[in-house]
Amino acid sequence: MDDALRAELLRRVGKDQAARKALELDAMREADAENLPWLRELVAGRGWPGASVVGVDGAHAMWLLVQHATADVAFMRTCLGLLAAAVSSGEASPADQAYLTDRVLLHEGEQQIYGTQLTRRAGAVVPENLRDPDGVDDRRALVGLSPLAEYLARFTESATARMPGAPRIKCSDCGAWTPFEPPETDTATVTVACDGCGREMTIVGPPRRSRS
Repeated sequence: MDDALRAELLRRVGKDQAARKALELDAMREADAENLPWLRELVAGRGWPGASVVGVDGAHAMWLLVQHATADVAFMRTCLGLLAAAVSSGEASPADQAYLTDRVLLHEGEQQIYGTQLTRRAGAVVPENLRDPDGVDDRRALVGLSPLAEYLARFTESATARMPGAPRIKCSDCGAWTPFEPPETDTATVTVACDGCGREMTIVGPPRRSRS
């Protein structure tokens, strides 16, 4: 076990999630910009650190940092291949691979396949550009994810519980405040269009306490 690397991964994820939980866009960008070159160096020198190297929480932290490395989609694609190999050898989570797969596909202009990435449409939270919706639950089951309807229901239930007074996010470009319904887990993503200028802002949910 590489305790130093595990500690550094957890430290970086802590900063990443603190910024996202506070909905501070500038802090999110700062964390992502700081993490990307570090991740590139780590992967180039050591490959993908699996659970036997950095623990289950460290391996999950590695995935989450790469999930937010959208400034370099080619690097994310490289990491997806490494993560897939780690999953095959029992060193990483199939669910994490599913989330990164969807993230990479959407950023490459393709359709996602597990429905993990969400957007708001006509006031509802829905999967963004989903391939073969009829077969999505079968695909989700194979990687240990709940049925899509249950996944989406969590957002509807949480939105109802928070009403009135839904949270708002401030656009760093024009300063306008836009209401939104935040994700419930660190893996879920919601895209919010600024009411002022139309700029799209991606919100990633707060950290979960555990994954069984």
